[in-house]
Amino acid sequence: MSSLHANLATSFCSLLLCFQAFTQTNEQAQHRIEAFLKESFVTTIERIDSEAIESILKYNVYCIKRKTLNTYRNDRTHEDKFIVLDTGEEIIHFQHINNNTSLDYFLSLIREDFMLDPETAPVFEGVLDILYPVADWKIDKREYFFKDGSWYFLRDAYFRTKQGFKVTTDTEGKIVSICYKMKWDEPDRL
Repeated sequence: MSSLHANLATSFCSLLLCFQAFTQTNEQAQHRIEAFLKESFVTTIERIDSEAIESILKYNVYCIKRKTLNTYRNDRTHEDKFIVLDTGEEIIHFQHINNNTSLDYFLSLIREDFMLDPETAPVFEGVLDILYPVADWKIDKREYFFKDGSWYFLRDAYFRTKQGFKVTTDTEGKIVSICYKMKWDEPDRL
């Protein structure tokens, strides 16, 4: 074998050994990181058992809580809460609403046999409370009513303006559209 080939073979073997050592180090670091994450996070998953959800939505709803423990070597914890829906094929996270939003996807999750009327309106508000919770200090801002062919589920108020869901129904009470408005244009009861 020529010295060039011998040098190339030696260099290639050295490169393989370095790569193997790097891979082992990387795997060890990965195991340490995974152990840290396992010690630092607690995740709980709870199915929300609710007659309201079962009577209105097609799918099961879950509350996922992820608690972060002992970060930065202190005793503080931080908790994130997610409300998700399991369609049987995918997990859907309900979107945060911070602007005027058409909720066509939410509309597609409602059972075909559900009719929104004066009897079911409080039940529908209960589902909204689960999927789009209102902060405890805003609970007194909630109200719902029917006006001009639409249901209004108000969730918050700033000075004299209000915001919330507008749910339009047909004459039978079947929901045909849902939107969220950040500011109502009409100065009457809203």
